[in-house]
Amino acid sequence: MIDRIRHDIQERLQQLVAEAEKLRRALAALDPREKPKPNSAPTSTRKRTPKPTERSAPAAAGTPEPPSAAPRKRARSSGKSSRRARTAPGATKAKVLGVLSTDGAMTAGDVAKATGLARETVSTTLTKLAKTGEISKAERGYRLAQPSNPGV
Repeated sequence: MIDRIRHDIQERLQQLVAEAEKLRRALAALDPREKPKPNSAPTSTRKRTPKPTERSAPAAAGTPEPPSAAPRKRARSSGKSSRRARTAPGATKAKVLGVLSTDGAMTAGDVAKATGLARETVSTTLTKLAKTGEISKAERGYRLAQPSNPGV
């Protein structure tokens, strides 16, 4: 009985450590100038599904049971397979604007190198930002839009 409790606690701890790592990466993506700190403990991003003999006993009455961690099926695409995780919403925009705020005018390739993002992703993001007026087209590349001074 104690071994089962110990196993359940260790499994939950691994899930929490993996979730904390995801949150750290999302936070780092929101501030591209801040370098991510190395983890003090190694984490595994792969989820281990318990064997039928390892499943925990039903939850006690009144205790909500966590959602099932059954693996989700994904449709295969005909293009090349990519193992990259999705970026947090707004993180790409934040990275691109962060780089442009420090280095002036840059091409999509320059921004991609500085952020570590795919060049295609950066190009699409730059186009969208130019359409919304957040950045402007420079002689070569893009730069942050200059604020208008109506009183001058």
